[in-house]
Amino acid sequence: MSDSRGLKKPLLYALIVSVLLGAILGILLVLRNTWGWLEVRVMLTTVVIAVASLCGLACDLSKTPFGLNLLPKAGLVMTGITAAMLLLGMWGDVDSEVYWKISAVVSIFGVATVHVCLLSIARLVGRFQWVYWIGCQVIFGLAVLLATIIFGEIESEGIWRLVATMSIVAAAITLVIPILHRIGRMESSREDLLMPVDRRNIASIDEEIACMEKELARMQRLRKEIVERDTPKDG
Repeated sequence: MSDSRGLKKPLLYALIVSVLLGAILGILLVLRNTWGWLEVRVMLTTVVIAVASLCGLACDLSKTPFGLNLLPKAGLVMTGITAAMLLLGMWGDVDSEVYWKISAVVSIFGVATVHVCLLSIARLVGRFQWVYWIGCQVIFGLAVLLATIIFGEIESEGIWRLVATMSIVAAAITLVIPILHRIGRMESSREDLLMPVDRRNIASIDEEIACMEKELARMQRLRKEIVERDTPKDG
């Protein structure tokens, strides 16, 4: 729990600072009417940091209080790698086609992972679970298809129609899953249907209750010891 809290604060600060800095720089550049490569890189840097912070917060939001949380961790790692590659490529003036292709593919899979993390926030009842799993396959399948297009430099009209079709399906599933979550919550009040943030809050409350119960037991033992010590014994 503490790791999650420790990560959330820096991400929030990075998001706020990048948005404010981007707004200030944008106003200054508009007033000065100067748009050189340096100014463009500075603006893009603020955008990259802001988007990376949002993606990190989305992954952190999908974490559950128990379990390995492999998907959110993978999303955080890929977000960090993507941001680092984009910033390095911009400020290092990297002129390698392969480098930018790899950066694009890593970015695509990073976005796909964050997308799936966001969908996992909505908890579905058993009969709706298949929608989430199909959504995961479509989203990662679309990422694989885009990566193949980038590295294979495919320009077929049919493949782009397939991309458009899969994108529409992914968008539809993204809209449907929160609705199915609400339907499931209306029909059942089971704890396993709570969103991760609610489950983390409950886990924190349970942890506080356990600490209070331990402290209460300690105080009761101390009281018993005092009473037994001050009570005269017969005989």
